[in-house]
Amino acid sequence: MTSGLRRARAAWLVPVISVLLLAAPSATLPGDALGIRRFRTPPLSSSLHLEQTFTMTIDGLSAVEVFPAAEGQVSGDVRFELHALSDRPGDRADILVRSAEVLALDLFKAPSYRFEFPVIPDSKDRTYRLDLVASPATGVALWATAGERYGDGSLYANGRRRWADLAFRVHAPVPSVWLRLMTLRATSPVRIYIVMGAGAAAWVLLGVAVRSLAGRSDESPAA
Repeated sequence: MTSGLRRARAAWLVPVISVLLLAAPSATLPGDALGIRRFRTPPLSSSLHLEQTFTMTIDGLSAVEVFPAAEGQVSGDVRFELHALSDRPGDRADILVRSAEVLALDLFKAPSYRFEFPVIPDSKDRTYRLDLVASPATGVALWATAGERYGDGSLYANGRRRWADLAFRVHAPVPSVWLRLMTLRATSPVRIYIVMGAGAAAWVLLGVAVRSLAGRSDESPAA
């Protein structure tokens, strides 16, 4: 392959990589998939309720998904509660923002159950706690994983922190990097110019790096 052809291909890589980066999601949603050290929690009961905390990374929280596990006969109802926790150090106050009573059998119609609720528009950077309470219910356990896998929250049993996390996912619309930049342009023009300047510098550096690698490939001896 000639030097000119290598450099032409290298030049095409820069815009392609840039488009891919701009189309990528602009945030990662909280959640924790089941790991190797997975386990079933004890079933929810009048003497056991479970809680999972998490910190939202974007606005528009609309659902929290959990993974129930049946233990024997399933009956009764489970109450889902979503609490917004205080951001002030030492303040243990919380506000109940969403709740629902769910028929226990409905939790097992699919591999997971999605607790859906009206969108919370200003959820970004807020800490939430999902409570699961027997209301009453029997036979409803949850899948979890031992260890500190999710760093921005923890599993609690009856208010006591456990060295584990529930398997869970949250749902919210995640705009692409490009859409986030356009929103930022409308709300904070000065900030967007700083971000765009940094992006342009990164684009130039990326081009230099790709061309440099192509040049080194040309200079390497043929096999």
